[in-house]
Amino acid sequence: MMNRYLFILPLIGFILSACEGETIDPVRASKSIRLTAEIEKVKTRLSGSTWEKGDVIGVYMTRSGFPLSPSALANNVNYVYDESGTFQPQNESKAIYLPFNGENVDFIGYYPYREDITNFIYPIDLTVQSNQAALDFMYSSNVTARNMTNPNVRMKFSHRLSKIVLQIAHYRNMDLSDLSVILAKVPTKATFNLVDGSLTTSTGTEDIVFNINREGTLAEATVLPGTDLSDSQLWFVIGENKQVYQSSLPEALTMNPLASSTLYNLNITLYTEEEKAHIEPESIIPWITPPSESVTANRTENSPPAIKGSKSHPYTVLQAMEAQGKTGVWVKGYIVGAFDGSINKFVTDTTGQVRTNIALSDNMNETVVSNMIPVNITLAGLKNALNIADNPANLNRLVFIKGDLAAYYSVPGLRETKEYQFID
Repeated sequence: MMNRYLFILPLIGFILSACEGETIDPVRASKSIRLTAEIEKVKTRLSGSTWEKGDVIGVYMTRSGFPLSPSALANNVNYVYDESGTFQPQNESKAIYLPFNGENVDFIGYYPYREDITNFIYPIDLTVQSNQAALDFMYSSNVTARNMTNPNVRMKFSHRLSKIVLQIAHYRNMDLSDLSVILAKVPTKATFNLVDGSLTTSTGTEDIVFNINREGTLAEATVLPGTDLSDSQLWFVIGENKQVYQSSLPEALTMNPLASSTLYNLNITLYTEEEKAHIEPESIIPWITPPSESVTANRTENSPPAIKGSKSHPYTVLQAMEAQGKTGVWVKGYIVGAFDGSINKFVTDTTGQVRTNIALSDNMNETVVSNMIPVNITLAGLKNALNIADNPANLNRLVFIKGDLAAYYSVPGLRETKEYQFID
């Protein structure tokens, strides 16, 4: 991500001959677009403010004045940020070129790149907040009427969602490494129309868990603009409900729907003995400035909302199959075997050599592969503890595992596993 970086869409020079044998000017043919990508109004971002190696944007080029359509001159071309400080086409054969005939063209861009865009509709799902950079949807449509004589392009990417950032402290410097922060009853799904730049929010609300640093002092959530937070609550949970704080949101966040491109920054102090959390009357530091507000939160004995995929409310195997794409979530199930190099080679033989995966199911002694998910294990500590070759007693044992829900052996699976806990 970035404040100001540039990328170049290369134009390879070559010479063509017209039907009558006229030679096209090779200097004119080799002129390349110089495209500068800039993110508007960046103030504070937990996930960083500069592009990082591997970031991918999608780029469209259309005839000037024509809306985005299947006949676009360049359609969803992905450009990757590399160590040189520029964006390069991921596939050189699909690099974008200016029209030879001098025709004016317009550019549309977005971040982060998705291959599965249909009818120019970009799907947005904010249910899981663990990867904030991947949720920071941005859009650019400011570049118009460029041609071979005017190749310099300056695209401005604007944030199209909203952000809430919490700076958290305990008045006695209590350890907050086990802190979770929950925002209750907010919409999490929407679609963005790349043709006209409009956002459509789906009905229904869910509870979301903030992305939080290891110390529990900085938390961030990406939310949909237009969200009405008047019925929402903030929950601060230390450990497994060891201490719970509940707060209404400040008026600046509840009197009006959340604004697009706006970052709301709140300073929060948790008071244990006084049984309250105090959100100090600091400023809201946005991309676009709203008013500031202060609130207090009282200690409560009420149970906080249940969050699907959290350790206290892990996905079942069936739910994990339906929630592919979620990251940093917990799944519970019975270890019923493993897969010997293929989803078609399910094994329960603990004398074998399969140590890189296990098969997880909702039912003990399950033998139907379609009722299982394969769990990829790469970390040595997890591999040594979970594999059935070295641990035959693990068969039919209930376990919680944290990882990313993604295809493995071409079926719904669990990858990038990081933590586990046996439930005996």
